[in-house]
Amino acid sequence: MRRTTLILACCVCLSAAADHPIWVNLRSAYLRLKTLSGLFTETICSEEQGTCTTFEGRFAISLPDRYRLEVTEGQKQLFLSDGTNVWAYLPELRRAIKRPAAGVAPIMAFLEPILDSTSTVEVAKDSSGIYVVKVCPDGDMSAMSDLVLELNETGTQIDGFAFKDGMGQRIHFGFYNQDWNPKLKPELFKFTPPKGVAVER
Repeated sequence: MRRTTLILACCVCLSAAADHPIWVNLRSAYLRLKTLSGLFTETICSEEQGTCTTFEGRFAISLPDRYRLEVTEGQKQLFLSDGTNVWAYLPELRRAIKRPAAGVAPIMAFLEPILDSTSTVEVAKDSSGIYVVKVCPDGDMSAMSDLVLELNETGTQIDGFAFKDGMGQRIHFGFYNQDWNPKLKPELFKFTPPKGVAVER
């Protein structure tokens, strides 16, 4: 009960920050976003195990619900949503997993507060003077808490974001070489398991 009360109080205190010019301009720019591609790093840290693992690769997003996340450094992996199903493919293990698309995908988490006009946020600067946006989660983001968006030097683009997932892991994404509204082929968001690969459902 105490935790719930503190979260609600946080949302009330930060509601006025939605009028901050940095946030207003950021939302305005991202509401015009249709597709996005580039390079990424993802770091997953477990406080319980005291370990961190980093992945690198390419990403592509087509709003509202299609994405492709391809890990190219280390163990090759592919995560893909065609808007209806989500695929996870581990080529070295010859393993593919197919699930119905549901909830907020980690790679899309940074867009949720922007697309939701009722989001409550706090705009501040970190120790290096870079703008960050702290998001107060709502019911739809219940599996992701402590969401923080990291902006570029001018406060006009999201260069990274971090959150804590439902398992208590801290996840951080960094975006590089971003290409806004590129033409992305529909085939990029389709996946057919290679011959001989069993599909887990």
